[in-house]
Amino acid sequence: MTERIQFVSYESDVINGVPIDGVKVDHGTVWAEVPKITIREATDPQTKLGTRKDTPTFLVRYLAAVNVQPEWRIIWRGVEYEITGMDPDYERRDLTTITARKRGGTNGS
Repeated sequence: MTERIQFVSYESDVINGVPIDGVKVDHGTVWAEVPKITIREATDPQTKLGTRKDTPTFLVRYLAAVNVQPEWRIIWRGVEYEITGMDPDYERRDLTTITARKRGGTNGS
C-alpha cells in the first residue's frame, strides 16, 4: 500500500441555528494501492466534443478501521472522486476493490 486516501461525505448541519447543506465530514484516511488509472476519452455524438473520464481503482485492506460507505467520496492527491463500485473479497478477506470516478468541475464538485 503506497498511496494515502481520505474518505469524506457531505451532510446537513445546523450552525448557530442556521441549517447548512454540504458540510464536509472527514471519515478518516487509509493506505491504498492504485494499480491502474483508466482515462477514457469519449466523444459526445451531438456536440462532437471529447471528454476524458478519470476512473481509478483503489485497493484497501478488507478489515480497515474505516467502514466505507458507497455514498462517501475519496480524496486522492487533492482530487475528489465519487465511489462507483465496491467489491469486498469475502473469500480471502484481504482486500476491498473500490472503483471511482473523478468529480466534474474545477474544484472537484
